[in-house]
Amino acid sequence: MTIKLPFLLAVSIAALCVFYFTTSQGLSAAPSTTITTSDAVLHDLAGGKTRLITFYSPDCAFSKSNVAGLNALQNEFDAQPFDVIAIAMSYDNTAEIEKFIATEQPQYAMAHDSDGSVANAFQNVRFTPTSFLIDESGNIVWKHTGRMPVAKVSAKISTLLNEPKIAQLSQ
Repeated sequence: MTIKLPFLLAVSIAALCVFYFTTSQGLSAAPSTTITTSDAVLHDLAGGKTRLITFYSPDCAFSKSNVAGLNALQNEFDAQPFDVIAIAMSYDNTAEIEKFIATEQPQYAMAHDSDGSVANAFQNVRFTPTSFLIDESGNIVWKHTGRMPVAKVSAKISTLLNEPKIAQLSQ
């Protein structure tokens, strides 16, 4: 019995470490995928500008509570090469998505991943809200599941947008 407890603690700690390191920080390439938003604009999600991609569900309380913060981020960086794109999950029906948009009034691009291909491309997203911050080079620089820490994300976006670009070697 005494051997089982240390083993269970070790396994639990290892699982928490794996979860932490695979969900919070890191630099990996964003998947090469596109999505069409509700305003009929096709977005390439793998770079070109800084983007905050958030997978949401209209019946998720955390997704609803994130709208104000996402609106604030979109407005704060509106004049810069930055987008917020919210993507509803494949299991969400169109009527509920439309009701969410009418009720919550997001001021950023909205899309529906009707076949689940975009969520699968983004590390097999299953929980909402799950958000990815992508730099203009197409690297995922931050991932978060749950309520949006708006101040933290704002600081990260500001840093990405204000980083000095690498000077051309020919100069």
